[in-house]
Amino acid sequence: MSPRRSSRQAVSVQHAMTSAEAMIDMHGIVKTFKSAAGEFTVLKGIDLTINRGEFVSIVGKSGSGKSTLLNMITGIDHPTEGQMIVGGTDIYHNMGESQRSRWRGKNLGIVFQFFQLLPMLTLLENVMLPMDYADMYDFDARPQRAKEMLALVGLEKQASKLPAAVSTGQQQAAAIARALA
Repeated sequence: MSPRRSSRQAVSVQHAMTSAEAMIDMHGIVKTFKSAAGEFTVLKGIDLTINRGEFVSIVGKSGSGKSTLLNMITGIDHPTEGQMIVGGTDIYHNMGESQRSRWRGKNLGIVFQFFQLLPMLTLLENVMLPMDYADMYDFDARPQRAKEMLALVGLEKQASKLPAAVSTGQQQAAAIARALA
């Protein structure tokens, strides 16, 4: 898989807007998974620059490496080879796992496919969680910030409910509020 802007590739990257400053700069990204059946290379030498202000779509067939590519960009997973610079920071060669996790909490908002809301926390607490983890905002300001984010997605009246007590669409909206927080 290679997002080199070719319609023949498993993943294509479509740009809607351009700018001069690189926010994501990938050089020679390779990801190989090892299993009992052997090795399988999903990403094969990806070179990609995404500039500030660009909107990018990553599209492709199931199993083509879209999620793996996103996991590289967000620092959730690490490449077998290559360099990944996000916002001017080399997130693999200059950081350990805990530093990368902290960097992710302070710099990215991620909405996962299955939302990843903690079932024992209310929607409000789920939105506050990354603020606590990344030590963002004063401790006493976090509930208000979380309420504001829930209001942005129309969930202010559901703040005290557990994820199982709201619809799937509302869970997705809560995940968006958490990413914004």
